[in-house]
Amino acid sequence: MGRLGLTKRGSHMMFRKITLWGLAALLSLILPAAAVFIWHRSWLALIVFVIWTFAVGAVLGAIERRKHREHCERLLTHSQLSSIRTLSHHRHDWMNELQILYGYLRLNKLDKAVEVVDRIRTRMDHDSKVSQIGIPELATFLLSFRTVCDTMRLDVDIQDGLHLDRLPYSAEELSRAIIGVVNVIRFRASNPLGGENVLGLSLSEAEGRLTIVLNYEGELVASDSVAADLEKCLEGIGRLDQGDEPAENSRQARKMVIHFPLPA
Repeated sequence: MGRLGLTKRGSHMMFRKITLWGLAALLSLILPAAAVFIWHRSWLALIVFVIWTFAVGAVLGAIERRKHREHCERLLTHSQLSSIRTLSHHRHDWMNELQILYGYLRLNKLDKAVEVVDRIRTRMDHDSKVSQIGIPELATFLLSFRTVCDTMRLDVDIQDGLHLDRLPYSAEELSRAIIGVVNVIRFRASNPLGGENVLGLSLSEAEGRLTIVLNYEGELVASDSVAADLEKCLEGIGRLDQGDEPAENSRQARKMVIHFPLPA
């Protein structure tokens, strides 16, 4: 019964992927099949049926290649637009900092100008660590987070010299897990009435294991299911240690630690 249900679901999904032209090509096989049935002793009818079948297969293959090409083009366009938004957002941030720096220099407030330069240097060092994390998908997600989320600020702290691609884990699994745990908090962060929702994400490796620390301060929706959803994101490759439960007030403070024991 289970196999039958699986087969039916697979057939249904395959049918949904067939376009009208593909369906018309498949239905056209009825004609040569009928000819073979009527003139079953004729070699010509059989030859026509075989050639027609190959032609239908070629048409379906061309349709599938076109759909795949269009899908890839949509993904590429989405990626390009995301990169443009990220660069535009970073350019806006840098322009704001430069304008503040210029203002302090005009007013001859050198101590304030030094603070701005230190802040710019810290941000540049932060972005450099993120870009060198070793997993392009994860680096892109972290660098562009400010452009896709307006309900929560993400503060990332990465240990010096940490390269996730050098750890004995699948880069795809690590990327999916880290992006997943951030999104669990992101999709529950509600617009605060006062203050700001902030998620601190710290990544470090020591004593044979990768450790991720989540420090969240802000308002959460459905916070009682956060731990369960985080464990789903880990998919058995990490272990979640919860901190103290948040106090019952409008602003919630929560700390969670995720350990990824590295295989010997």
